[in-house]
Amino acid sequence: MTFTIGEKSLNVIEFSESSEPIGAEWTAWENEALIIKRFVYGLKRIWTLRCYEKDVAWSGSAAKYLREQAAAGVTLQFAADEGALYQVQATNVYVVKVEVEAQPLGSQNIRYFTVVLKEA
Repeated sequence: MTFTIGEKSLNVIEFSESSEPIGAEWTAWENEALIIKRFVYGLKRIWTLRCYEKDVAWSGSAAKYLREQAAAGVTLQFAADEGALYQVQATNVYVVKVEVEAQPLGSQNIRYFTVVLKEA
């Protein structure tokens, strides 16, 4: 699995993609009936990636890096290559959400995190 966002490669456990049309919607009265009118300008994709890190200090964490990029509001390049299963060419995205989970596991250093990306 090869997933990269900005300067970080991710260990992805699972991922999903959804799409959201961007446009306007309004109600109108036509032929004595109430109808919904819609004009779509385009489509933006949203990715949710469930990831993990093992034996990575917080200072070098991809989760920390992505959280900082979200706070700065910058665009990053996102790419995925899963062979015949799934591919995304280099696409500009915003990091819109980062959730970090860490469980006390004694001396083990394992961190799980979820990142949500939205196409710029």
